[in-house]
Amino acid sequence: MMSRHEWWLLAAAGLVLLLLLHRAGRRAFRRWIWRQALRTRRELGFRLNPVTVTRKQRLKSELLADPGLRGRIAAMAAETERDEAGLLVDASLYLDEIIPTFNLITTYGFGKRLAGWALRTCYRVRIGRSAEAALNRIPRDASVVYVMNHRSNADYLLVAFLLANRVSISYAVGEWARVWPLERLFRSFGSFFVRRRFRDPLYHAVLERYVQRAVAQGTTQGIFIEGGLSRDGRLQGPKLGLLDYMLRAGAKDLVFIPVGINYDRVVEDSNLVRESLGKPRRSPLALLRRTSLWLVGLVWRGATGRFHRFGYAVANFGRPIHARAALEGADLRSLDWEARRPLLEAVADSLLRAVGAEVPIPPVAAVAWAFRWQGDPASGLTLGRAQLRDRLLAVLAAAQERGLPLYLPRGSFQRTFEVGLRVLLLRRILVPQEGQLLLPPHRAPLLDYYARSVEHLLGSLPLPPPP
Repeated sequence: MMSRHEWWLLAAAGLVLLLLLHRAGRRAFRRWIWRQALRTRRELGFRLNPVTVTRKQRLKSELLADPGLRGRIAAMAAETERDEAGLLVDASLYLDEIIPTFNLITTYGFGKRLAGWALRTCYRVRIGRSAEAALNRIPRDASVVYVMNHRSNADYLLVAFLLANRVSISYAVGEWARVWPLERLFRSFGSFFVRRRFRDPLYHAVLERYVQRAVAQGTTQGIFIEGGLSRDGRLQGPKLGLLDYMLRAGAKDLVFIPVGINYDRVVEDSNLVRESLGKPRRSPLALLRRTSLWLVGLVWRGATGRFHRFGYAVANFGRPIHARAALEGADLRSLDWEARRPLLEAVADSLLRAVGAEVPIPPVAAVAWAFRWQGDPASGLTLGRAQLRDRLLAVLAAAQERGLPLYLPRGSFQRTFEVGLRVLLLRRILVPQEGQLLLPPHRAPLLDYYARSVEHLLGSLPLPPPP
C-alpha cells in the first residue's frame, strides 16, 4: 500500500505531466493556426492591410508613443489642468476600444463562407457594373478608400463578400455593433469602432491618429459617406469627420472608389421608416424580441418550403477619384479647420455625387417609383397591373437612355416588372383587389422608402404625364 508521501509525489508528477502536455498542446495548436494562416494568405494572392495584421498591443504602444498624439495630450493637459498621466490612461482605454483584432482565418475562412451563405440565402447577390479598367490602373502602393452609401447593416457583409478575393477592408463601424457576438466578429474582421456624436476632444485625437496611421500605411478602408443609415430612403448629406482625418494623413496617393448599394428589401426597413415618421425607437428588448420572432419565422418558412428570397442585393463600383486631383493640389495639413472646411465640403460633395451616380436601381425600387409616379402621393393608392407595367416600362426606357445604373434581371424590362411586383405582393406592400393593385395607407411610407432610394436618379427624368 502506498504511503502518504508517495501519493503526494504521484500527484505532483501528474500535475507536471499535465502542465507539459498543456504547453505542448498549445504550441502544436499555435503551429497549426500559423500554417493555416500562411496557407490562407497564399490562397488569397493579395497584400493584407498592414495595420490590421499588426498585433494589437504593439500597435497600441506605438500610437501611445506617437509624437503627434503625445503633443495633443500635453496641450489638453495644459488647457484643462488635467493630469497628463490620467489623459494617457484614457487614451489607452480609447485605443483598446478602437483597435481591431484581425484574424486571418476568421475573416477568410469562416467569415467569408458565413457571409456568402447568409447573403445568398436571403438575396440574389450581384455586381451591377464596375469600372474594371480604371480600377486596375490604381497604383499598388496607393491608399484606397471605398466610399459607400449606407442602406443597411448588411452593407458591411455585401461589399466585403464581393471584394473578398481582391482585398481586405477595414470598416469604421458604429456603436450599434458593440454587442456580443457582433463586436468580437467585426473586430476579428479588422473593423474599428467609432463613437458617433461623442464630443471628447481626446477621443477624437486618438481616433484621428489611428485612422491617419492606417491610411498612411496603405490600409484599405471602407467608409459610409452619409455617416449612418438613411431613415427615409433618400441619399443623405455627407459627413466630414473621417474624410478630414484621411485627407490629412499624408498618404503618398489617396484614392477613393465610389460604391453604390441597393436592395430589393432592406431588412431594417420597418424600423427605419418608423424612426423617419418621428415615432420613438423601440427598446433593445423589444428589438431583440421582434428580431427573434422574425428569424424563427424565416426558419419555419424555410423548413416548410415557403421561404422566398428577398430579391436582389446589388453593388456598383465606379471610377476611382484621386484625392490630389480632387483637392487641386491643396495641402490640408497646413490649414486650420475654418480654412480647410470649404475644401473638405467640396470634396465630400463630389464624392457623394459619385456614389449617388452608382446607386443601383433594382426591380423593387423601380416598381415603387413607377407606382408613385415621380414620388407624387396624388397619383393615387390604386393602380391597374397593366397601367403599372406601362408606367414602369416608360421609366426604364428613359433611365436606360440616360445611362443610369439600372439592374435588369436577365436584361429584361418585363422580368424587372415581375420580380419587383412579386416582392411587393409577398410583403403585402401592394395588395391585389378586384383586378387592381391597392396600396394600403399604412404601407405607403414603406413603398415611398424604396422609391426615394432612386429619387436622385429618376427625379429628373423627362417622363410623360401620368395616364
